[in-house]
Order: sequence, then C-alpha cells, then structure tokens
Amino acid sequence: MLMDHYPYYVVRLRELPYGSFRRITRKTCRGYSEMEPFLTNKDGLEIGGPSPFFCRNGLVPVYDRCRQIDNTNFASETLWSDPSERRDGGANFRKQYVTDACHLSVIPDETYDFVLASHVLEHIANPLRALKEFERVLKPGGAMLILVPDKRNTFDHRRPFTPFEHIEADFQSNTQEDDLTHLDEVLLLHDLRLDPEAGSRGQFKERCLRNSAFRAMHHHVYSPEVLSRMLQRFDMSVLNLTPERPFHIVGFAQKVLTHISN
Repeated sequence: MLMDHYPYYVVRLRELPYGSFRRITRKTCRGYSEMEPFLTNKDGLEIGGPSPFFCRNGLVPVYDRCRQIDNTNFASETLWSDPSERRDGGANFRKQYVTDACHLSVIPDETYDFVLASHVLEHIANPLRALKEFERVLKPGGAMLILVPDKRNTFDHRRPFTPFEHIEADFQSNTQEDDLTHLDEVLLLHDLRLDPEAGSRGQFKERCLRNSAFRAMHHHVYSPEVLSRMLQRFDMSVLNLTPERPFHIVGFAQKVLTHISN
C-alpha cells in the first residue's frame, strides 16, 4: 500500500520542512502585513470552508483576527466537511448559508468587509460568475482573499493552464455546474498517484461524471497571471498575488469605487 502511493508521500514529505518551519516561526504568507488591516476586527464571508489555512498559525490567519464570519457551502455536507475546524479555528462563526457560490442572492449587496475562498474557485465551472457575486456582497473598499492551487505540486501538474479567454467565454455563455467540458482532459491528465483519496481510475471517473453533486473536479487550472486578470474583471484592484509553497497561489484584491461594465 505504501509503495502504491509512494509519489504522493514524496510530495507530502517535501512539504514538511517548510510547514514545520512556518509553524515554529509562525510564518504567514508574503504580504500578510498588508492584508491584516482589511481582516482584523472586520465582518467577513467565507465561500466553502472552514479552511485550515485561515486558522490561527495558518498560512493566512483570519479566523482569530476578524470580528465575525459567515460561511456558505453548496450543500450542508460536502466531501470536505470538518466540524472541528469550525470549533478550533478561533473564529466567531455566525450564519451558515447553503447556496451556490455563483448565486448568493440570499445576501444583500455590500454586506461584508471581506470575502474568503480557499481552494474553491477551481471547483466552479463559471468562476467569473462567482467572483462577480463575491464582489457584489463586498462593501466598497472591502477585500477579497482567494487561494487556488499552484499546479506544480498537485495532481493537476500535467494539465495546461486555462486561458483567460476560456474563462471569459464561460461567463458570457452562463456555464452551469453540470458542465463537463474539461472531463476528457481531467480523466487523461489527472495524476491519481497524488490523489489517493479519489480511489481507482474507475471510481474517479464515476465521481467526475456526477460532479454537479460532488463538486470535486477541478474545472480550471490557474496561473498567477490569469488569476490576476480574473480579480481585475470586476471592480477589484489587485494588492498582492504570489505563489506560496507548497501548493498555493494567494490573491488579495480590494473593491474599488469605479464601476466596470460587463
């Protein structure tokens, strides 16, 4: 069994020195000192989650800094549900909405000081539609903090980056969550050695075919440049965008006052 997943454990072991060093020194992501004022004693919304990366001593500590935080997930229980993170993250969690990230109509405009999403955007078939909603519920001057995978150390490392033009086309055509445009590419290039929780090739394919229920498939693969263009698409000024070991791209942007037409 160990040898079956040897490549996976090589990647995980490669993370340990960096992860241990960061925990010992309480090292946060680059640019965090500029992010912290937008989060401290503020009210926020997390899409998906809770996420360990936002916990105290995490890569981007938010839960123990903010005043309170609401949460939204597409279902009351997901593949990633972990109630302990809500208890132990250090946050004053408040409401939990069950709604799709692309359809936050239950939340009024300009409600929150910040919006968080950790490793969520790649699971959304129409990410610009989601970002438009994230921007809508932000107060003017509020901040958006987005983490997506850096494919180099993930099971997506064989896949090409998704061009911005494709993502824009999904937005213009109002692509829905049952979209399987990327299915063939995912089945061919997804490195199951680095994703043992996905099971066998057959189990993985079955899960992907039912992706509208599970939301586990990565529709898109983001480069820092494309993520930056996506954040700028809707009234957002990118303040920080950087790859972070072992497998993150961290984007941080502020909502500006000038309206950008669709």
